[in-house]
Amino acid sequence: MKISCLLLDDDPLVLDLLQAYVAMTDILDVKAAFTDPLSAHRYLLENPVQVLFSDVTMPHLSGIDLVRSLHQPPLVILMTAYPQYAMEGFNLDVIDFLLKPISLDRFLKAVNKVAGILRVSTSAADAQNDTLTGWGSFFIRTDAQFVRLHYREVLYIEALKDFTKINTSDGRTHLTLVNLKNLEEQLPPGMFVRTHRSYLVNAARIDSVSNLEVKVSGHALPLGQTYRERVTERIVNRSLIRRQH
Repeated sequence: MKISCLLLDDDPLVLDLLQAYVAMTDILDVKAAFTDPLSAHRYLLENPVQVLFSDVTMPHLSGIDLVRSLHQPPLVILMTAYPQYAMEGFNLDVIDFLLKPISLDRFLKAVNKVAGILRVSTSAADAQNDTLTGWGSFFIRTDAQFVRLHYREVLYIEALKDFTKINTSDGRTHLTLVNLKNLEEQLPPGMFVRTHRSYLVNAARIDSVSNLEVKVSGHALPLGQTYRERVTERIVNRSLIRRQH
């Protein structure tokens, strides 16, 4: 997927050069190019982009003031012939600062930096989304091998002294030499709920809760008195279930 960007410089020749550089990258998508910072400002208010390439010294509104005026600015790469603006720019957390005349290799370095930041951001967002929807996964060691299990396929986990038995939706069980407390600490908070000192249950798999038991996909599991109020309150309030959507 290409990275959307806006080009801003009061010198049309610089814009032409940037457009030529962009064409060589094959990863940037120029949504708009302006010589007037006020026009660029109006555009950004209605049309968010991922990256802003902006000159610093322009009439009416400097590139630095433009960035300051945006409530949620995109990633910013500032361009200028005056290196004294660099410190002020970096105080605004700009991604890079290109000195004019801008060479192709320096431009590409800035683009690579942006691409790296966006990849990390996207990966983190995907990982968080995977966890919240249950598509995330974890590994356990069992039978001298490591096995990947997805959160959403785990029905419940049962403590067996120093072992834990993980019961999954496909009817299989997995024994691993990790105690329940340590395993619970490694699982996403809020996705699993303790119903008994020996049971940890996938909240999204709970069918019903009564005074003495929790039913999970046809399995009747004990509900300890110590955990009853907490489980009932959290299930009724859907605080755990909501996290799965």
